[in-house]
Amino acid sequence: MRKRTLLGIFVVLLVVGAYVAYALNNSKLPEVKGCVNPFREVKPVSKTAENWSRIHVFFKAVLSGDIRGLAKPWEIDYKNVKIVKHTLDYNGEKITMLAMGIPLKDGKHVIAYYEFSKPIQGVKTRAYLLSLEENKVTTQTLSTNGYITPLSSCAHECSTNSDCSGVNEYCEEYCCARDWDKAIDCCLKAGYCAIACAISRPFCIACIVASCASYCMDISCLEWGTVCVYHGS
Repeated sequence: MRKRTLLGIFVVLLVVGAYVAYALNNSKLPEVKGCVNPFREVKPVSKTAENWSRIHVFFKAVLSGDIRGLAKPWEIDYKNVKIVKHTLDYNGEKITMLAMGIPLKDGKHVIAYYEFSKPIQGVKTRAYLLSLEENKVTTQTLSTNGYITPLSSCAHECSTNSDCSGVNEYCEEYCCARDWDKAIDCCLKAGYCAIACAISRPFCIACIVASCASYCMDISCLEWGTVCVYHGS
């Protein structure tokens, strides 16, 4: 009788544990006014360049659903990857953001990857596949929390989350195209990326998206778009 009681308790605990895990994994993301843009919710405090080995970068590329979804590990130009850790102020709390500028070997694309120590507006990780075109750089693909959203043109799908009908879909704001001459000028004036920009354009863009993140990128935006993005359950 005692064994049956213990077994019953064990089964109940398993069920309760499974329910709690389900509830945590399927918790609703916080309400957001307008469209999601985590970079506008934070203020920069400080930054520190990270000196990762190529092996470290390789494993990050393999393990990150965002990076892996935008490029194959063998397509990355590992020697020119730029990594910077930012300290940010988020509603009076200090959090960190890992920023990576990842040029691809084709010389025509750069991945901008951002990872927050604490989710902002439901965003834990964010990545963009940027396409380099003369003095303009366009956003080709968007990735949020590992979920990929291809962008064939500058979309204007929504203005609030209520415009998105899918479960766990949120209205995300993104820059469709940037005038990178303005972004480069802003970053150089701040004292960053002079050497990188003297080497090559892909390395220059990679340095800017890592070092200056959104701080110099917003002023260079030529057109803002919005798209309904799945954030995951």
